[in-house]
Amino acid sequence: MLSTGIAVALTAFGSRHNDFGENMVYSLCIGLLTYAMIDLPRRALWPQGAQSIAPMIGLVLLAAPFAWFGGTFVASLLMGIPWGPTSLGLNAVLGFLALTAGAGFAASYYFWSREQLMASERGAAEARLKLLQAQIEPHFLFNTLANLQALIDVDPKRAQHMLRNLDGYLRATLATTRNDRDTLAGEFALLESYLEILAIRMGSRLAFELDLPQGLSNARLPPMLLQPLVENTIRHGLEPKVEGGKVSVTAREEGKRLVLVVQDSGSGLGKGSAGGTGVGLTHAKERLAAVYADAASMEIADSPGGVRITLRLPLEK
Repeated sequence: MLSTGIAVALTAFGSRHNDFGENMVYSLCIGLLTYAMIDLPRRALWPQGAQSIAPMIGLVLLAAPFAWFGGTFVASLLMGIPWGPTSLGLNAVLGFLALTAGAGFAASYYFWSREQLMASERGAAEARLKLLQAQIEPHFLFNTLANLQALIDVDPKRAQHMLRNLDGYLRATLATTRNDRDTLAGEFALLESYLEILAIRMGSRLAFELDLPQGLSNARLPPMLLQPLVENTIRHGLEPKVEGGKVSVTAREEGKRLVLVVQDSGSGLGKGSAGGTGVGLTHAKERLAAVYADAASMEIADSPGGVRITLRLPLEK
């Protein structure tokens, strides 16, 4: 779009090449080379995005002359036109260099401001997650402590088992809230402690299975991404059933993507199961969108004997 606008302006207001086609070729070659010489170093130097616009200005000023001379050379070569930038005169060359730098700065500022906006959205999503956890944890803790108090006298061994898992769960939760990424092994360890506690509370009404291949133990993902989904599955899919059911969480690798599946044996979609309007599902979707944009997805579908929630996200190790 920017290259087309420059080609139109050069054709309308006069240049050495008054033909729009020639100006378009020159503009595209210079524009593409400018983009490559700014964007590739930017991604290498600041993979998480530059915090200030000042380094981007310096990068544009360095890239502009190389991009203009290189772009005009490539365009002349493509069209069979003799390459002679010095024949334009010093003022014309300086003008074209300023135009190239200005276009590079405009494009860089656009992408920089968009990255800052996306970073703010990610921060807002993480803040909403922490608020959600702050709302969920007291309810879970109060119920667990009430069960623990009741078990101390009637079944001390089960009480000790619950206390050990509660300790593991709280330690894992505290560790994950301090980082923006957790390992899949840490996420599954948290889920195991959480499900062990619920299994003591629900008894034979809850069965669970966690399947984590050894090769994916160090895969990285946003912390506590799966726990709200598992909680939503149990609350809306298994607890309403008198006989309870089973929940399974599996991980697998598909190419360069990590696939996580939460499966329950509840009532299915539309019958009070995990397909309901659970807060955990909504926040998980928002979080995936904020962290991964279009690179991640979440699917909810009926499956034989329940509901399957499938997450697909980039594989990071």
